[in-house]
Amino acid sequence: MTGPDLVVDLDLAVRAGRTTRRLRVRHALAGNTVRAVATDGDRVERSRFQISDWAARLISACWVDIPTAERPTAECSPMPQGHGLPWDLVVGTGAALAAHRRDLYDELLARGGAQLDGRVRRLHASLGRLRVVGIVPGRRRIGWISWALQPDGWRALTPYVESGPAGGRRMVRVEHRQPEDLPRQVARWAAMVR
Repeated sequence: MTGPDLVVDLDLAVRAGRTTRRLRVRHALAGNTVRAVATDGDRVERSRFQISDWAARLISACWVDIPTAERPTAECSPMPQGHGLPWDLVVGTGAALAAHRRDLYDELLARGGAQLDGRVRRLHASLGRLRVVGIVPGRRRIGWISWALQPDGWRALTPYVESGPAGGRRMVRVEHRQPEDLPRQVARWAAMVR
């Protein structure tokens, strides 16, 4: 008996009013079969299905119905597409919020400049987040996906290095995603291990 070829861990957290809905799913691909264990609050669900059904299961896991009150209005501009944010600013402001240090958060944003202020504030005001990690058991992590849920849909947060005369600056690209994009990425990971 052999172990799985690929393990995919999915962690979803979505705000709904004053509560947060949490879903954790582990998919283990072995041959043409996927075994899944999902936890949603106190509930644990185990399932087994064919690889041909995997895309639909992944889409279903990250499909979120955004409450009407949270949807953008004509006055609310959506988060810009494809822009880059400095990695240190995103991480620093996020840590300041987690530590309830609003003063530090505001200071970091002021140092980042007015152009970045609104983008970072919108990112941290996300309605939810999705993290997906692909692992080859016993060997290595082969992929990482990080999405933020905005009122107008998912945004992928992709790290990159911006080239420049003084060397590269670590940045985060923010790009629109649909739930259908998740199984495409997971399929790339599966192709790497087969």
